[in-house]
Amino acid sequence: MQAHNARSAYQALYTVFVIPALRQTSTCRLAIRPTLSIAPLYAQRSFSVSPVQHTKTRAPVKRTQKWDEEINAKVIQLVDPDTNLLLDDGATRTKYDVLNSIDRKTHRLVQHSPPLSENASCEERMNWIPVCRVVSKKEQYEVEKRKKVQSKERMKENLKSQSVKTFELNWAIDANDLQHRLDRIADFLGEGRRVEIVLAAKKRGRKATPEECQGVVKKIEGVVLDVKGATVMKNLEGTPGGFATMVLQGSVGSSKAGSASSVRDEGGAAENDMETAQA
Repeated sequence: MQAHNARSAYQALYTVFVIPALRQTSTCRLAIRPTLSIAPLYAQRSFSVSPVQHTKTRAPVKRTQKWDEEINAKVIQLVDPDTNLLLDDGATRTKYDVLNSIDRKTHRLVQHSPPLSENASCEERMNWIPVCRVVSKKEQYEVEKRKKVQSKERMKENLKSQSVKTFELNWAIDANDLQHRLDRIADFLGEGRRVEIVLAAKKRGRKATPEECQGVVKKIEGVVLDVKGATVMKNLEGTPGGFATMVLQGSVGSSKAGSASSVRDEGGAAENDMETAQA
């Protein structure tokens, strides 16, 4: 009887305290399981990587000549850098002997013969002996530098010759004012510029006579003759005494030092610098 009561008391305590605790523990485990199953997803997540930003660099200059080990020949002929004649009466030397005999820090071996064609036969490649020259790196750098400077100067001169300076003249212009503008036109032509002259009559001003109009045109043509290399690019187009245009072109070879800026003369004639390169 006592054993039965003890078992009943044990079951009552188990039902009241243990079972609720087990239920609470299983509930917590169920709540935790989703977070544990999500963890591997973070591990497999792909992250975006921003592209690496590189500094802007100029494209390398392609060389037309081969240097040092780039020369595809075992035997070469050397040229005297002073006389441009073959050394030792055209005697051949091995490329590696020449490379070992020079200071690679200050000098290099440069191939001057044009390269073989891609369709050259094996026999032609074996018998090919290119002409080479030992050059100073410093001197070669100075030569390339001078070429770049000359190239830039030629580009500036070409752009200058294509830029347009516009002058507006009145047919009945005063002789002193006309001479002042003609001097300015001569300066621009001397710099190799292109000059467009616009001739027109003032609405409320004095009308020029046919003789005066002819005299203005002759003086403009005289300026072209005075400037070496200048030409009339477009003859007078329009009506003398009315609206007319004329285009003059200076010579690049006769360019003067310095450049003239755009100005507005006291007589009221406008001078416009359009700086437009003609195609």
